[in-house]
Amino acid sequence: MSDNTVRDYVLSSEELKEIWAKYGKPGEIAPGTKAAKKRNARRSQDNAESVDKSN
Repeated sequence: MSDNTVRDYVLSSEELKEIWAKYGKPGEIAPGTKAAKKRNARRSQDNAESVDKSN
């Protein structure tokens, strides 16, 4: 059988900053560049409002 153990890695704040500088933080498309908002975010919000109004 294969080894299915879970391994945790603890990074120091300096190591984490190095990784973020090289690869970017979660939610960024490139280091220092925030990802664009999803196109359908407004549509889903409008749909939720129309459902609320109809009730």
